[in-house]
Amino acid sequence: MLALIEARSVFPDPDSFYHAKMALEIRDNGFIHAFPWLQETVMRDRYVDAHWLYHVLLIPFVTIFDPLVGMKVSAALFGLVAFYALYRFLRSIDSPYPEWLTLVAALSFDFLQRMSMPKAGSLSIALLMLGVWAMLKSRPRPLFVIAVLFVWLYHGWPVLGAAFVCFAIGDLVARRLVPSKSPSPSKGEGRGEVYALATALFLGLLAGTIANPYFPDSLTFIALDIVKIAIAGGAHIPVGSEWSPVSWFVMFQNDILAFCAFGLSVLLLVLSGATRAFKLTGDRVRNVFAPLLLSSVFAAFAVRSARYLEYLIPFLILTTGAILSVAEPFLRQEIARVQEVAKGRKKSFAALVAVVSLSVVCLGAGSVSYAQGRKGFFSASQYEGSAAWLKQNLAEGAIVFNAPWDMSLIYFYLDDQRHFLVGLDPRFMYDADKDRYQAWFDLQSGKDADISKVETVFHASAILVDLRLEGDFAKNIAASGLYKMAYEDEWIQVYIPVENRESPPNG
Repeated sequence: MLALIEARSVFPDPDSFYHAKMALEIRDNGFIHAFPWLQETVMRDRYVDAHWLYHVLLIPFVTIFDPLVGMKVSAALFGLVAFYALYRFLRSIDSPYPEWLTLVAALSFDFLQRMSMPKAGSLSIALLMLGVWAMLKSRPRPLFVIAVLFVWLYHGWPVLGAAFVCFAIGDLVARRLVPSKSPSPSKGEGRGEVYALATALFLGLLAGTIANPYFPDSLTFIALDIVKIAIAGGAHIPVGSEWSPVSWFVMFQNDILAFCAFGLSVLLLVLSGATRAFKLTGDRVRNVFAPLLLSSVFAAFAVRSARYLEYLIPFLILTTGAILSVAEPFLRQEIARVQEVAKGRKKSFAALVAVVSLSVVCLGAGSVSYAQGRKGFFSASQYEGSAAWLKQNLAEGAIVFNAPWDMSLIYFYLDDQRHFLVGLDPRFMYDADKDRYQAWFDLQSGKDADISKVETVFHASAILVDLRLEGDFAKNIAASGLYKMAYEDEWIQVYIPVENRESPPNG
């Protein structure tokens, strides 16, 4: 399924081009600490690579293959790592049918789509599950290492702290509900093991922050990227679609199988409780409550930001597996009863198997189709013509006014000699200078018709307009009489000052 998704030549967003280029930069030039390619952002003079370990891991892929092909190969492999981590976690908590539950996760449209993206998200999911596993198994040393790696890999590392809070609550609930004399394979008793895990986690996160090629600038980045963007959000700033909210209806619609599996497990738990056919130990209760609480947290955040769905689905599946491990005696009993009935009705049972198999195939095709059919796909070919024009006609270091904000990352990959205004996230421009951000936003949205500001305020040598952009920006440029179109294709228009020179031939 992952290979089918990656078979297309397009990418889901421009970030993939940025990650490929950064892997090449680290390979060829080492860690960089300034990012002049985004002139109007806080990163121009003090750059922090929040995914530097991910970019290091990409180096073999962008070296062995064409860089963009390598991104796709890495996306399929890292996505597979996330699914394998889910499977191994399910086995570690004695979940029945871990293979089927892993398949349920793969048949959840949003989760498969997120795991197929050429980003660090899939590896962060694997590390998060590994971290929760270390908590549930009382392994402070592995947790320390996981925390260090998480900080280096992905700027979403605070979710590891949220996971520990949920684990601590689950541990408290388990100790209250189940007597301490209950058999438990975990090491240590009482609060000591929780304190040991908390210490390991804190020291790991601290070590990852300090033993970092970008320390101490990384502290400022944490305040901006995690606090201001991820937590506080920016309703007044148009950010990437993954930060947009998602309704409960859409969430259930896209991931209905995962929610149905969870609901069925709860029903089985209730029925097993009524018949007292269950396995109840402190570990099993903890295994249920920790991922359940974490799933609830991610569900609440997913309503606010769609990107948290990639965390919600695997932990919802883990909760399902943990519940089924408690209700396993009742589940086995009912399966045996169904098998007895099926012996006398072989044709009906065969028909049921055929229906289930066909449903799995259809859902799998639907998951792949959903991941492939999302709007906003990008390819290098869309921008190669205009990038070549910029390379041939603008001096090195020339500033280009880009509208909208996201496409600058593709040009950064295609040509790192020209500089742009904003990229990665508009919040980085807003935080650098609110007034200049507002001036840029008003111009590119068509609200401000004073096109002279492109040169007087931003000192740009050309204007780059992506034809996806809605608004009157292009009309205002033409009406100003200050600029003329120098290049146009199906995707991009390039404008240069009228007094600059004669327009080169259209590419």
